[in-house]
Amino acid sequence: MTLFDNGWTEDQAKGLIDSLKLTGGVPDWKPDTIQRLHDGARPKKRTPKPEGQLEFVAYELCNTHEAIGTALKQAKTVEEAKKAVEPYVRALQNEPEWFRALKSHLGEKGNPFR
Repeated sequence: MTLFDNGWTEDQAKGLIDSLKLTGGVPDWKPDTIQRLHDGARPKKRTPKPEGQLEFVAYELCNTHEAIGTALKQAKTVEEAKKAVEPYVRALQNEPEWFRALKSHLGEKGNPFR
């Protein structure tokens, strides 16, 4: 299954992929989300590669977080797609809300944590 199998356009898929920031290793997601990812993985003991991680995200956006998946399908540009999936990506992240707010406030150039 690819992102295009779900009816998403290239811009919608790019916005989703850009927002997820997958690196090929274990994603920096909440432990319960990582567990769900592993539960659906084959073979069971390895973290799925980015393609498998994208399949997991696509499944979630089509079944568990349908409203966000629908908003993604309505996006016309990469930026609209990023905005549509922002709540989902924020829910996946394994960092406190206050830390995300601080990073957002400081921006990448002023981020003292880099």
